[in-house]
Amino acid sequence: MFVGQHIQWKDKGKPSAHIEVDQNVKIEELHEVNFDHSKADNISCTPDQHHQYRSVLSMVDWLQSRTQFQACYQFSRNASAATAPTLGDCRSLNKLVRKIRAGHEGENVKLCFWPVTGKPRLVGYPDAAYQNNSDKSSQGAQVKFIVSERKKDVRSPVGSLVDYGSKKIKKACPSTTVAELHAFHTCLRTCMMLR
Repeated sequence: MFVGQHIQWKDKGKPSAHIEVDQNVKIEELHEVNFDHSKADNISCTPDQHHQYRSVLSMVDWLQSRTQFQACYQFSRNASAATAPTLGDCRSLNKLVRKIRAGHEGENVKLCFWPVTGKPRLVGYPDAAYQNNSDKSSQGAQVKFIVSERKKDVRSPVGSLVDYGSKKIKKACPSTTVAELHAFHTCLRTCMMLR
């Protein structure tokens, strides 16, 4: 165990050997924000609910930044509301908590790190969506893998996810092309730093 991450060798000594990382203990500690569900979405949180919201959001941040990659986008949207959340934002955050816990109880989302062969390389995939957020802002995302050396006729090399993220694009994006370019730039900068 290391800061809430359970790290273990799987199939050590076999061709299928890899390192597996899960955060099951921290996922079990994850809880929802308590509030009166009969009230309307546009009602502002009380100071206690605001404190709960930020606390749960911090727990989700730790999970999504390490192993729960499926929660990146929704976490980013919930984090945008952290300064003045409404009950609707609490509902959205609670839905994300349930999604993470359901994955933990069902398919058990975890990261697997596979050994790469030859001279490793970095492969990044950026993406963006133009004005897809509820506030009409654009969202960018990227994933980066360390992958085995390129070989002729090998279409699916072995690789491991080493970095990922999804964030609101804060610069002006007048078109899909500009949003995609911003996501590409972000992905390229991170790949260069990792290299």
